[in-house]
Amino acid sequence: MNRHHSLRSVTPDRSGMTLIELIVALAITGVAIASGYQAYATISDRRSLASERADSIAHAFALRATLTRWLSNARLTVEEDDAVFRGIDTERRLGRDETPSADVVFLTSARSPVSNHGTVVHLFVERDSGGGLMADLSEWHGQRATRLRLDPAVAGLSTEFTASITGRAHATTSWVSSTILPMVVRLRLISRRPEELPPLLRLPLVIRLEGSADASAGAGP
Repeated sequence: MNRHHSLRSVTPDRSGMTLIELIVALAITGVAIASGYQAYATISDRRSLASERADSIAHAFALRATLTRWLSNARLTVEEDDAVFRGIDTERRLGRDETPSADVVFLTSARSPVSNHGTVVHLFVERDSGGGLMADLSEWHGQRATRLRLDPAVAGLSTEFTASITGRAHATTSWVSSTILPMVVRLRLISRRPEELPPLLRLPLVIRLEGSADASAGAGP
């Protein structure tokens, strides 16, 4: 009996880990941690991409809404210093790398950062100082003024104006008048590469002017 007891006493204790087992365990743990980090990084990248897309869509909606609000509320006056609706598109032939550079100026009764009653809006594309679609806003019969960069990716602006002449719709790329507003304004924003603008801004804006003679004639009492 003593002999058996002695044999059990010298049997090695296997409750711990050998060096090889420890190395394998550490390697497995490292792989698991690396996989988890990669999964987290992927989820984080997808969230960032989704956030950027959401911001881009929100910006496009806001810009289209702003331009529509300003133009749909364009007005003319009968005062001595008549407000002129002026839209000039490039009439010369453009080169391969040139983009249309329209210039639109009008008085709007819509609210703006400089006035709640009347603002002179000047839309144009800036070629220098970072470029982009710009808006110069001046308070009508006031002193407040500001310049807004509406979208830095816009490299060109194309315009088309439609009015009813002798009962038939007539379209032109330019419009200058202190007495008649166009019935419809069509704006097209252009970038040097299509992917620089979100899809909503690649679609033309077709805006009916509420103060035009055609709109007034079509409105009920």
